[in-house]
Amino acid sequence: MTDNRFVIVAPMYNASATLGQMLVSLVGQSYKNWKLILIDDVSDQNEVVKEAEIITRWRTLCEPGMRDDNCDSQIRVIWNSEKKWEVANVLTGISMCEDDDVICRIDADDWLTDLDAFAYLNAFYDATGADALWTAHRWGFTDKNISGAFNPPDADPYKHNWVSSHLKSFRKRLINDVKDENFRGSDGNYIRRAGDQAIYLPVLHRAKRRGYVPRVFYHYNIKDVPETYQTSDAKFQRDEAIFLRKRGFVE
Repeated sequence: MTDNRFVIVAPMYNASATLGQMLVSLVGQSYKNWKLILIDDVSDQNEVVKEAEIITRWRTLCEPGMRDDNCDSQIRVIWNSEKKWEVANVLTGISMCEDDDVICRIDADDWLTDLDAFAYLNAFYDATGADALWTAHRWGFTDKNISGAFNPPDADPYKHNWVSSHLKSFRKRLINDVKDENFRGSDGNYIRRAGDQAIYLPVLHRAKRRGYVPRVFYHYNIKDVPETYQTSDAKFQRDEAIFLRKRGFVE
């Protein structure tokens, strides 16, 4: 079986309340060939202190005899000096990866629900030859899941319903040479809120073999109540996604 390296790119902002849960869900994985790139997007100073303490604690717990000898090098942290928002941060993390790496997107306020997640994904990538896979997830502590398979399998991701949610993963080479315009909004700036679609729609467009893993591997930390979708941020994210889909892939 191929020993794929999974690189988790995780932007964070004021994430101290959930960062430890996310880290334990990674450090506890049975499959050990992974790397985490954490990117703090100018959190409040008191949060930066807390985040740094949590990261140091988990690195300490990864000392020889506890976890992997190389756990310290597995967790890389970037502290932004200016706000960049999701897409720019994710692209920064991806630029640090090798072409055959499997990129995974996990937000620092979410976490994996299965300590064998990467072992399963590694087996799926090896068995199917896929270059993009996503999984089932749960919305908060509920059984809600909006992920699923494309129908038909070769459907245009820009026209198909959004079924490629968490846990998103793909070979890094899929995003090589994708025009930068694909990641920008109508104002010419990088997409701020609809980052999942801004990154993954171009990837799915280029993927020759893409697949859905119908097993819950991801906890999406959200309150599924009407108020969540009525905020200005939620409406801004909706408008960005509509723009991306109408524009389609930029060749």
